[in-house]
Amino acid sequence: MICRLSVMMYNKTMNMKWVGIGILLSVISLIACADRSGYTVTIQGEIEGIKYGKAYLSTLGENNSILLSTPIENGKFTLKGALPEKGRYLLNVNRKTIFLFLDGENIQVKASYNQLDNSDIKGSEANDLELEYSQLVKEKYQKEFGKLQADYREILQQGDQKTADDKMSEILQLGERRYLLAKEFIKKHPDNIFSIHIANMETQGRYEKGKELYDLLSPAMKRTTQGKELKQRVDELANSALGVPCPGIQAETEQGELITIDSLKGHFVVLDFWASWCGPCRQEMKNLKTLHEEFASQGVSFVSISFDDSTEKWKKACEEEQIPWMSLLDKKGWKNSEIRQALGIQQIPFIVLLDREGNIVAKNIRRNLLRDKLVEVVK
Repeated sequence: MICRLSVMMYNKTMNMKWVGIGILLSVISLIACADRSGYTVTIQGEIEGIKYGKAYLSTLGENNSILLSTPIENGKFTLKGALPEKGRYLLNVNRKTIFLFLDGENIQVKASYNQLDNSDIKGSEANDLELEYSQLVKEKYQKEFGKLQADYREILQQGDQKTADDKMSEILQLGERRYLLAKEFIKKHPDNIFSIHIANMETQGRYEKGKELYDLLSPAMKRTTQGKELKQRVDELANSALGVPCPGIQAETEQGELITIDSLKGHFVVLDFWASWCGPCRQEMKNLKTLHEEFASQGVSFVSISFDDSTEKWKKACEEEQIPWMSLLDKKGWKNSEIRQALGIQQIPFIVLLDREGNIVAKNIRRNLLRDKLVEVVK
């Protein structure tokens, strides 16, 4: 009797366990299904200035794909469907487009067709944060930046190169303020997709900055596609972080001779990345010539590497600038340059300083900031 009762109790206990496991598996299955389906969004648009056409939502990038589409009738449209995840997308209205952060279920977009960039967007916390951040940057950075830039242009027109260099150095130092604004904003909003966008914008080819901003994001944001893309970008920049050997760089002289930067080991090297079509690059040459006169005799080599697509335009610019140091051409041009990708160069002028062993001492450094660094390392 006791044995039979024990068996009955055992069977009952096991049945309860199997029921519990079944419930758990069902929950896991539901979660998995939810992950696969992404999230559903409804975008209601009201566009002045057009009657008919087509509205569609697409992914970003060169190989963007259309996710949702619908006709426009009397200036109104409704896009509804499942998206892979919350994130930044491209809203196309006939032939015009705007970037749109989607993290809400019901989004309203109101705008004039001729001013689509100034759309009034409701229902998205990320878009609200974008407006808040834009206002913050305007008040804490852009106003002073605009004034310094206007002063710089005026001084430049007067021909006072030294004072112009001082003013440009102030502008460059102001960039650190914008970075700190981004850092504090991400700290306050680590679990929003807009923070990924800010981190991407402020990385600017700098591994140390990019890693610091990425690390502030929440685990959920790091798991998104755009979070993973940021991580990949930061990891790639680790190959050109401060203190590591400069990635292998090869470029051609005007005579077609292939030069490797490794051949300059034993010297401090200032690498100046530019192009003939880049006005600020041509202006930066004036400051570099001053630094060349001061430091060339102290074991510092200067090398300019152009991203020009045209050999003729590059040679013409070299002749016009009368560059007194080695000038090379990356024949793959701006778009296909492996050098640009390896160093994380997003804009030019871009200057890299190497020590005698070929390690990176500084990146994206210019004017008086570059001079101060040269004084520091050469002494």
